[in-house]
Amino acid sequence: MRDDVIAKIADGQSLEQAQLAGIDLRGADLHAANLRKANLSQAKLNGANLQAADLSQSNLHAAHLSQANLTNANLSGTNLIWANLRGANLSGANLNKAIYNDTTILPEHFEPEEAGMVRSIE
Repeated sequence: MRDDVIAKIADGQSLEQAQLAGIDLRGADLHAANLRKANLSQAKLNGANLQAADLSQSNLHAAHLSQANLTNANLSGTNLIWANLRGANLSGANLNKAIYNDTTILPEHFEPEEAGMVRSIE
């Protein structure tokens, strides 16, 4: 499945609403991928290149995104509860209304409210 996903993204195909829960895409080049509304819960995306990717309204619940490149990515409305973003590059990322809570691991010195993120009280 990993190779199929990478090939589709490299070919410019959309993976909007794709069911990719638990997929291992560590270190993959997913630059400019359309993963809008995709289910990426518990996905392993450590060190992946998600620069300029559209992850808006996707489910990244408990996803591993440490050291991922999310520069200029669209993460608006994304579920980031239990997600690990330690060391991720969020420069220029759209995090408006992305949902997080105390279980979300964010990059050091990152201020979620300043980025427009919404804290879940559940």
